[in-house]
Amino acid sequence: MDQQRIDYLKKTYPEVITKDQFYRICHVSKRTATYLLDNGFVPCTNTGKKTRKYKMRLDDVIDFLIKREENPLLFKAPDNYYKDNKGKNESYAYSLNTNRLIRYRRFLRMFLEFRLTACEDVMTPKDIEKIIGYSYKSVTRWCINKELRSFLILNKFKIPKEYLIDFMVSDRCILISKKSDKHLEMMTEALQYINAMCSPKKEA
Repeated sequence: MDQQRIDYLKKTYPEVITKDQFYRICHVSKRTATYLLDNGFVPCTNTGKKTRKYKMRLDDVIDFLIKREENPLLFKAPDNYYKDNKGKNESYAYSLNTNRLIRYRRFLRMFLEFRLTACEDVMTPKDIEKIIGYSYKSVTRWCINKELRSFLILNKFKIPKEYLIDFMVSDRCILISKKSDKHLEMMTEALQYINAMCSPKKEA
């Protein structure tokens, strides 16, 4: 993309734009715009609102346009994404997200190791509840069922951070169908990290 086009976009649009502005800038359909945003190809904030649900930085959109010019197939939605009805599309997008997290589990682990740097080396279920948003009861149940490895000391579960990361990169955690808001936010950031790590490098 030439500098003239970049200058035009920066003059025409604000620093933070909406999904409507995004699909017009990129010359894609609303459905394709949703696919790109939900799968982390463009960093964005999901407000959860019915209108103006997505917010993204114009600079990130410009970066996406440059990458798309270099390798358009990398950002092409699968054909059956458009054939299904809305409900199936949501299910299919969920499948794409989880499959990508599983496929690039190594990068997911790298992201989580960085994301959880400030956390204690050994945590309690209450600590984990604050980190990933699932209830104390759920975390305790994972420990009891040995899905989340832990130590039982004086009738209290202690979970090393390394064990939490092991759990979060496992199929059991990635495939949770109704994720907490905190877990969803973390996985969205992870997908953005994975896409950045896996995108073609620009030639020097």
